[in-house]
Amino acid sequence: MERKMMKIRVEIAERPYRLTIPADEEERVRRAAKQIRDQIENLKRNYEASLTEYLAMAAMRISIENEENKERLRMSPEALRLRDLASELDRWVGEGDGNDGTGEPIVQVPAPIVKPKSKRGRPRKNRTDSDS
Repeated sequence: MERKMMKIRVEIAERPYRLTIPADEEERVRRAAKQIRDQIENLKRNYEASLTEYLAMAAMRISIENEENKERLRMSPEALRLRDLASELDRWVGEGDGNDGTGEPIVQVPAPIVKPKSKRGRPRKNRTDSDS
């Protein structure tokens, strides 16, 4: 199924940008552009700097917020419960504790090492009886 694309215009750091995006992502892209504009405006109220410095600091603040959100999601009660359930499933099927569910340990036999047959170094001349 092909995603419908659309062209939008967003303004970031007092400059317009034309973007072609999937139609179902329009709202997310517009919110992201607004978040950048809001961060820059907040920085302008508190600091005297160049537009490049505002952009860099806005990017840093948004990235930090993104990392905090990732950590919060990773440590959420739901995520922790899912990890517990996954561990329980691994133990139940015998992958997590080294046995096959019957109490017998799973012994994994490594595959044999097969050396490729290749000639190394310079090729030898075929010797005939007359060469001796």
